Amino acid sequence: MEQLFWLLTAAVFYVYFGYPLLLWTLRSRKKNLSYEKDHYPAVTLVIAAHNEESLIEGKLENVLAVDYPKEKLQLVVASDASTDATNNIVRNYSAAGLELYEQKEHKGKSAALNYVVENTARGEIIIFNDASAILEMDAVRKIVSHFSDPSVGAAAGRLSFKSEADSAITQSHGLYWKYEEFLRNRESDIGYLPFVSGAFYAIRKNLYTTVPEHMPDDSVSPLGVYKQGYRVCYAKDAVAYETGAEDAGGEFRIKTRGVVRELSSIFYFKELLTPLKYPMLSLVLISHRLLRWAAPLMLIILFMLSLHLAGRPFYKILLWIQAVFYGLALCGFLTGKKVMILSMPFYYTLVNFAALWGLIKFFFGEKQATWKPVRP
Repeated sequence: MEQLFWLLTAAVFYVYFGYPLLLWTLRSRKKNLSYEKDHYPAVTLVIAAHNEESLIEGKLENVLAVDYPKEKLQLVVASDASTDATNNIVRNYSAAGLELYEQKEHKGKSAALNYVVENTARGEIIIFNDASAILEMDAVRKIVSHFSDPSVGAAAGRLSFKSEADSAITQSHGLYWKYEEFLRNRESDIGYLPFVSGAFYAIRKNLYTTVPEHMPDDSVSPLGVYKQGYRVCYAKDAVAYETGAEDAGGEFRIKTRGVVRELSSIFYFKELLTPLKYPMLSLVLISHRLLRWAAPLMLIILFMLSLHLAGRPFYKILLWIQAVFYGLALCGFLTGKKVMILSMPFYYTLVNFAALWGLIKFFFGEKQATWKPVRP
């Protein structure tokens, strides 16, 4: 029992602290890339939308104003069976060069993007951008500049989350995202960043992998790039502003859905988990994703082992530490107060419950093709 307790403790420590430390020590392996600031290939910017009538006009004004040669920029809205005024609003911008692909059946974002890339996109570089993610004026130019290096197959833009609500969830998510950004920066440094955000990323058109409808493009695309022998970089200078979930329910749904869909993608490319063939890439996939999602199971077993071993003073102290932490999380849930000592344990527990629920849904064979944007 004690050996299992310490084995699981070491595994949890590795997930949250050991892996970041390992990435930091590997910084000497940093892959230096050569970028040209004045790199202007033909670009197709695809805006994914589903019932976005409250946002779409502002989004269209945003992309029309970006700093990139207009003759080299194709703008396409991929509307997944929108039933509100989204499509009509886009049509009003046709004279400005906006193109609309209207997917009649609600098949999901991936199906709509597949069609646009295969049948409509003319650019050498495809930029995917959600309707809710507002680009900085130089974001297109900066993310595209990374493709001046021929080894780069895809580039992840940097998301900056903002919200009108000042809640415990938004506060904790901000800290969580800083931690994620640190990992992505270090993974990019060593040349193995298999994660991008679907809200804003770019890929060479000839490297785009057709995405199965129940999988997310932002997982399949980077893994497909690595399988074809190219790399993914983190374009931290290319910024988009996104609004995240403002309540626990919305955050839980986002995280659960993400786990189900990303697990599907990873096992779709399961050969990338082979350490002998892909040593560094498999390390990142296992450490940053698989072990992270397995953490809630390990934490539950640790708590049960602590109960079993509580007859010894040392383990009783460890049990009380866990009990106090989860008690603070419960208080954070019940009160919703934006107090760090409550909000962080609550958010950590929420994210782990979401990962656990996502694992359960995945192993019971659930697939999620369609999506409903979480809006404040």
